[in-house]
Amino acid sequence: MFLSAILPLTPSDPPVSTARVYGHHIHALFLDLVRRADPALAQSLHEPRGDKPFTLSLLPSLAKGEGTRMRITAFEPHLAQLLAQTILPNLPREIRLGDTTFSVGAPITDRTAHPWADISSADELVNRWFQSKDPSSQKPIRSDRVTLEFITPTAHRQIHRNILFPIPAQLWGGWLRAWNAYAHPAFEDDLIARVEQDVAISRYNLKTMIVNLGEYRTAGWLGYATFTYFNREPALWRVLNLLADFAFFCGTGYKTTQGMGTTRRLDTPTGNPKPAATPHDD
Repeated sequence: MFLSAILPLTPSDPPVSTARVYGHHIHALFLDLVRRADPALAQSLHEPRGDKPFTLSLLPSLAKGEGTRMRITAFEPHLAQLLAQTILPNLPREIRLGDTTFSVGAPITDRTAHPWADISSADELVNRWFQSKDPSSQKPIRSDRVTLEFITPTAHRQIHRNILFPIPAQLWGGWLRAWNAYAHPAFEDDLIARVEQDVAISRYNLKTMIVNLGEYRTAGWLGYATFTYFNREPALWRVLNLLADFAFFCGTGYKTTQGMGTTRRLDTPTGNPKPAATPHDD
């Protein structure tokens, strides 16, 4: 099960001009919510290790006056089910992030209600791109391009520095590691060598942004990028598209559990990226 939930948040306190919500605030809140439902799992998620099976961010407002929207994704089956069945139905009425108290609205998991919400599964993605046993389902239209939107600052970490441009092998390599860690079937690691050879960025509208994570600042890119597949092999095309869809849940790159790397696939690049809501860049 893959889950993406949107939590509407409304400030309960009078606005404070100096109030800041950083990535570690939403990370601590998430672990506290998990701890109330499953202390052992919360402890496991808190341990310093590699890729985590969840992402967290505060989304930029999609409309004037929309307010704050916290996004939680989970792509490990037990965690996703715990969120869907226990945590989200029993959210506290109020939560505190930094110096601000927010009232919590009803969580949204339906993509028709919010474009960054959804529930899916590994089987659904595999079935979509490989074979459908449902004769009524529509197979995806074959395309040699995929366009991605990075709505919060995104970066890959390499030898103590950030890579501030979306390199295909790093994108698909990160998604592949997350998929193989938490979903089935596993795909071969030699896929990345094929990406290096056969996938290239062909169009982009990107900018870099400084991100304040509270204890230190870092940087990332955000905006749109289109990638072209130059290999016509059907199996490769299917896996690359599946992983691009999976990026909606697993995010991209560095600090995805503290607001960075929020990613989704688009049919066509339109408009201009809005600045991230968190972490703040001032």
